[in-house]
Amino acid sequence: MLPDPKNVILTKNRIILRQLTVDDVTQNYVDWMNDPVVNEYLESRSVTHSMETVIEFVSNMHKSREDILFGIFFGKNEKHIGNIKLGQINEYQKSATIGLAIGDKDFWGKGIATMAISLVTNYGFMDLELEKICAGCYEHNLGSKKAFLKTGYQVVVV
Repeated sequence: MLPDPKNVILTKNRIILRQLTVDDVTQNYVDWMNDPVVNEYLESRSVTHSMETVIEFVSNMHKSREDILFGIFFGKNEKHIGNIKLGQINEYQKSATIGLAIGDKDFWGKGIATMAISLVTNYGFMDLELEKICAGCYEHNLGSKKAFLKTGYQVVVV
């Protein structure tokens, strides 16, 4: 069984990762999810999101025994700028996957995704004792690809 992630706070520089809650869902977050530039590479891009659907998603992630959805927060004010999920956690196979989105475009290209990936990867290996963490991205999603490569992930073509 996964440890309770409620008290897990991961930090690096001015980045704070903590479990996202329904209290963190704002209209800004909903707007990211409906922005075709932000969600271009997200699996949820073909769905129109509302406050209710985003709250339901976050609530389901909060209840999940296989997923931890971290909000990515920046600075003293803890501005919510994106999310990173350690998902499909399989305790038997000691594996998981990572997915992320930086919703606030003002923070694109600033190394935020790289820091978040590094923090969550270390958490997965060190605290959850996972042996394998995978991530996927579309070939044209160069930002994600660069962030994963910088943190030590390798390209595997399937």
